[in-house]
Amino acid sequence: MKNLIEKKTEKRQRLLKYGQACDRYQDKCTNGAKCIDKICKCAQGFALSANGWCEGFLLEKAIETNKKGSTPVQTTAAPVTKSRPAVIISTDEESDILEAFPTPPSSIFGFTEKPKPPKVVAVGSHCEPSDICLGESFCVKGVCQCGKKMILQNGHCIPKNSKNKIARVGQSCRNNEICAGGSICDYDMKKCICAAQHIAINGLCKQKTAPAFSAPGDTCSMGEQCVGGSTCFEGMCTCDEHHFPENGYCRPLEARSSNVQFINGAGLRFSSKNPPNRQRATPCNPVECQLPNCFCSEDGRSPPAGLRPEDTPQFVVLTFDDAVNGKTFPDYKSLFENDVLKNPNGCDAKATFFVSHEWTNYDAVNWLVQKGMEVASNSISHENLEQATTNRWLNEMDGQRRILAKFGGAGEENVVGMRAPQLAAGSDRMFEMMVGAEFLYDNSMSTNPGIHGEPFWPQTLDYQVSWECWDASCPKSSFPGIWTVPLNQFYGSYMPQIDSFRRSSMIRAAVGLNDTVDTLEEIIMRNFERSYTTNRAPYILSLNADFLQLGGKNKGMIALKKFLNKITHNKDVYIVTIKQLIEWMKRPVPISQMAKSKAVGCPISLQFSRNPSTLACDKPNKCLYSTPNLPSQEHQFLTCLPCPIMYPWLENPAGTIV
Repeated sequence: MKNLIEKKTEKRQRLLKYGQACDRYQDKCTNGAKCIDKICKCAQGFALSANGWCEGFLLEKAIETNKKGSTPVQTTAAPVTKSRPAVIISTDEESDILEAFPTPPSSIFGFTEKPKPPKVVAVGSHCEPSDICLGESFCVKGVCQCGKKMILQNGHCIPKNSKNKIARVGQSCRNNEICAGGSICDYDMKKCICAAQHIAINGLCKQKTAPAFSAPGDTCSMGEQCVGGSTCFEGMCTCDEHHFPENGYCRPLEARSSNVQFINGAGLRFSSKNPPNRQRATPCNPVECQLPNCFCSEDGRSPPAGLRPEDTPQFVVLTFDDAVNGKTFPDYKSLFENDVLKNPNGCDAKATFFVSHEWTNYDAVNWLVQKGMEVASNSISHENLEQATTNRWLNEMDGQRRILAKFGGAGEENVVGMRAPQLAAGSDRMFEMMVGAEFLYDNSMSTNPGIHGEPFWPQTLDYQVSWECWDASCPKSSFPGIWTVPLNQFYGSYMPQIDSFRRSSMIRAAVGLNDTVDTLEEIIMRNFERSYTTNRAPYILSLNADFLQLGGKNKGMIALKKFLNKITHNKDVYIVTIKQLIEWMKRPVPISQMAKSKAVGCPISLQFSRNPSTLACDKPNKCLYSTPNLPSQEHQFLTCLPCPIMYPWLENPAGTIV
């Protein structure tokens, strides 16, 4: 039977070798490789051996050969094979075959378990003594750190005397200097230059025809346009009484007493190095857990405040993942530019955007903010952070919040949500960061309610989550007041070769590349009705460009619009952001009183809405940067604000000189 299933599975996939281009949803990499970044390659902790398999490192030999500048040596153990497949389950990264039964530890049969292969860990992340730290770092006190004679620059440890020098616009970059101010090195002239149709003003590149910009604290006496949430008052760009100027934008006053500090050259740090001694999370106690600050139920499937399902509004939450740029932004404008989606109370429907930094254009983020959309953090690097330290989580997630506030006009205090990159949550370390950085909610945890089962409602993490959560990334401790909004897995295309359905937390991985628009619409509607006809749990649609632009023909977008046109005729269905959903859950009201609910009222007040500096711009500044210590040697982005001196990145979210 096993062989039959494997043969049928292989028929639906291309079997590709190491190094070949792949599609993570359709193809299968052989010899232990994984489809990562559209290339079959070895995952973290493994490397290509002489026999063509991805195998685990032998630590001692890897360190020894690394010093000699040669290729790390792998173990010669036989490659690991997968157990019997039973159902296809897909994640944000790739489709995997689930084991029908968990493999028991080998010690049960009288054998000792083989030691786990060491992991490859990024600088600043949690490590074990047997792990291999990247970027020339070493595992010291459980964290990959640079040596005494090294400094950290863009995720790599480099000698102190070889740190890249900075060159301003017009200066020479002949000796590999990093061009600043949004300029890039012209390798013919060996000089730092701005993008076409841009000029340098005070060392910063700007559009020739765009107005002059001034940051908080700078002059506006000559008609300069104040940015960063400031307004022109008596010839000076000034923050309002609830904000103060810092790092080129207006920050909320509460940030002055925050537990998070920025140390130039070291990034974001918590002021206290000793996290609280948290209690182990226990099963839900509905008597002790009371709204508005705590919510849970014994089965996780009950609406808040004892509402009956038929009296509970059905919330639909459109969420979008990854960078906002020329590939994704046209789809977002197509959905929301003309405000055609309306809720039963007459308010415009809104969505939540989990934005990652790399390759995002912040003029597009600014447009989303002006349309009243919720903007949330999806990290700076978009790397898997499952094993990262609390401090790395802080620099990724809170760092991205600051980038969204400064360059996208989001308002720092309005970015209260996050989704772990690649949906890889980080156990207690991630949630500890959320408490210290004052995030409100996370939308990363996946749960399987069953194809006909009632979906799960959001809850706070005062108590254990009510769904099965055996993953190492699940929270173990109690984190009062932190909301978790689960991703109820989608059941998608039927696969006759294994007599089962695709299922995934991201809808793209639950559908086939060749599915028709009608099939896609039917899948979206079927999963919606799983909530609507049962317990009215919020329907979280996790969308991305891969789904909306499915097959290169926008099949996903067409199917989504057809679905939205149908449900907006229902007087008990509201399309809201996650922040709106939580506000309603804190003070829930039945359908009959929704017209009075402030959580879904309109218009949504925008911070700094009276300030013209936050308005979307037709001629954004194009900022170019040399990034020799990042995987991509050059980066760029668009912003309605002045170009920062340096490319914003980990430990330098404001883009200042480090």
